[in-house]
Amino acid sequence: MNAKERYLAVFDDSKRKNLDHVPTFVQYIRLEFVELHQQKFVNMNVPFPSDISRFKYAYLMGFESVFGHVYPGLRVSQVELEDEKGEKVITAWNGQPPAKKMGYYKRGFFFSLENLYKVQETMRKVDDSVEIKKLMEFYERISPHIFPVIAFGGIFDTLWQSMGFNNFAYHYRKNSKLYQEIIKYFAELALIRIESVIEATGSRAGILNINDDIAFKGRPMISPERWEQDIGKYYKEICSIIKDAGMKTTLHSDGDVTIMVPVLKRIGFSGVQGWEGGADPIIINEKHPDFVINGFGDISQVIPFGSKEEIFNHVKELMDVLKENRHFIIGPSTVIYEGIPFENVEYFIEATRRYGKY
Repeated sequence: MNAKERYLAVFDDSKRKNLDHVPTFVQYIRLEFVELHQQKFVNMNVPFPSDISRFKYAYLMGFESVFGHVYPGLRVSQVELEDEKGEKVITAWNGQPPAKKMGYYKRGFFFSLENLYKVQETMRKVDDSVEIKKLMEFYERISPHIFPVIAFGGIFDTLWQSMGFNNFAYHYRKNSKLYQEIIKYFAELALIRIESVIEATGSRAGILNINDDIAFKGRPMISPERWEQDIGKYYKEICSIIKDAGMKTTLHSDGDVTIMVPVLKRIGFSGVQGWEGGADPIIINEKHPDFVINGFGDISQVIPFGSKEEIFNHVKELMDVLKENRHFIIGPSTVIYEGIPFENVEYFIEATRRYGKY
């Protein structure tokens, strides 16, 4: 099996039995990690043409799959709005300033319907089909070596970031019109992106992933009931469209999504990538053996700070629990960042090859 065949086999009842080893995956490898260890990559080569570091360095570190992206099929213009102090601010499609270095939790400006509508009215569909097809052809050429899992932005984490967390908490409790309208806006963006890929290339991607953080390290950010009621109906439509196109849908989320799994399954998700912050693989495997698990490599303690023996034991314990039902893809729960020793990533990959064989 090659990298793409191995990844997709996990989602196929007939092909799963032919797996030779547990597939490996990484969200991405941070540029700072690459720059820190650039000398170690000097004499390494990839068997495919790629100037895209996302694929090159994931492959060189030994991973078989990684998130990839495509053109969105839409455009949203940057707009000048007023912040809560009445000062002028430039705002991007997500209700946040476009500056690159303001951090993940930067303040959002969708605190009023007026601000939302000013951005929303600039949204327009565009024909990105030529670019999408070219990119998918490139992905198909490299996928025997490293499989790009097509990923799109989701609804929930962009929702609360677009408002700022305090505003989000207030409007969530009130279930306000602003809260509902922002959900509809981000749902429409997600749907357009997905339909653009399907219209351009059909089922060629094999699987589509939604990136949407819905949990803290110990629990979901809102109750499963409210999430299903407020967000789930939009994702149900999206999952149905992807299924009708002959593909599977997975969700990426940080945090512990354990108690969200029944909701995600009802909506139409086939698996989750992530699994951090207290999620227990034994519980997941016992309660949801048919749900695809991608991740669980401990990025907080074991991989960054563990010895070779501790990393090997960690991987072996995961394999002992999750390997046999063949619904498991192993990888770090989040990204490879500059605080992780280079050799620890090598130990992790070495351990997956030793203990992941069928």
